[in-house]
Amino acid sequence: MKKYELMFIINPTVLEEGRDAVIEKVTGVLTAAGANVEKSEKWGERKLAYPINKKKTGFYVLTTFEVDGTVLADVEAKLNIMEDVLRYIVVKQN
Repeated sequence: MKKYELMFIINPTVLEEGRDAVIEKVTGVLTAAGANVEKSEKWGERKLAYPINKKKTGFYVLTTFEVDGTVLADVEAKLNIMEDVLRYIVVKQN
């Protein structure tokens, strides 16, 4: 089990109540893959470096978790089809 960080951006059109549901859905995807989610930090709405799908802002969330690296491809495939997640990146921690 190795430590990873997942930074994802939630579509700004999702209301505040819906954001928690999106975060729970992403956490559910991670736990279904056998990950141990340590924490999720809401960074809030921020301006994007460049427009994504004509959106200029996004709600940033940072999640720290431990998982076997072989299941990351499955997690990323599920994140790709989530409409409320604009972008994401998974980074291995040292």
